[in-house]
Amino acid sequence: MSTYHVAFTARVPHWILEHAEAGNTDRARSWILLQGWYERRRLEWNATLTVEPDKAHSPIRHEVILDLDCPETDRPSAASFAFTVKVGVRHGEDPIHKARRVLDLSRRRDSLCRKADRWDVLDRGSFRAVRGSSLIGPMPPQWPIDRTLTAFSSHLGSYGQGGVGLAGWQCNGGSWMVLPLTYSDGWIWLTREEIRPAPDHRSLAIAVDQRILGVHPDQLADFPPWEHRYAGQHQILDMPDFGAERPTILRFDASETGFILEAANGPTRWRFAMGDDLPRPVWGGSRKPRLLCEGESVAEAFCLAHDCYLEV
Repeated sequence: MSTYHVAFTARVPHWILEHAEAGNTDRARSWILLQGWYERRRLEWNATLTVEPDKAHSPIRHEVILDLDCPETDRPSAASFAFTVKVGVRHGEDPIHKARRVLDLSRRRDSLCRKADRWDVLDRGSFRAVRGSSLIGPMPPQWPIDRTLTAFSSHLGSYGQGGVGLAGWQCNGGSWMVLPLTYSDGWIWLTREEIRPAPDHRSLAIAVDQRILGVHPDQLADFPPWEHRYAGQHQILDMPDFGAERPTILRFDASETGFILEAANGPTRWRFAMGDDLPRPVWGGSRKPRLLCEGESVAEAFCLAHDCYLEV
């Protein structure tokens, strides 16, 4: 694994500067920095990279620095941002693309899909049909916004003799929003972001932990997960307890090929994401790529349920 130091720079737009009315210089810088982090997806970033020779770096944990260069005034008329982050990449992986993924910046999104094999009785597509009295119906697109995330599981759904690994998020301690995607833990990434302002208000340090939810044992080296419970394997039990965290869902977007759900509690943010721009492990048995079928839609698959006891 190679390590790269990646830097991104951008001018602070006027729509941020013109609202920096904080009363003193430190507060103005703090406000601009926080806006730079929260609005980073809307900015145009220029990237440069250098190789870090003979230095190993964690593939999942990253220390990000956001610096602000601006005059000593409470109403700066011009300023610039600079991100720096180190990323460890596997052979053939683009370090700038990975850095953009770690920072959740805009990046290329190539849609990939496959044709379902109609002759294969086991190929039922990517999604399962949820049945039974628990099902409420399709989920309105903005239903999760401003609700409190109180639980998550990627082990929902049963056909009577086993589970199918659907994903579900409980909101406000009541209903669940469900993505009925088979063995969803190998499709979905979870990112934890922790913000730490510098004492001089000129930079932010952001600790980023970005991992796939779960993976087959033979791909642990390439995809260190949040959770791993295979029998006979070393267990990984790092999934957060959202019942204790209780973050508020601030962002939810879904499309045919993926979704983003972001929740925050103070300086800590959690982001669930699925998309063709995120790497995925291959299927453990067939070794085939993990792709949606033609005509399938993640956005249309989300549904609501009274509880987490789902029949499929």
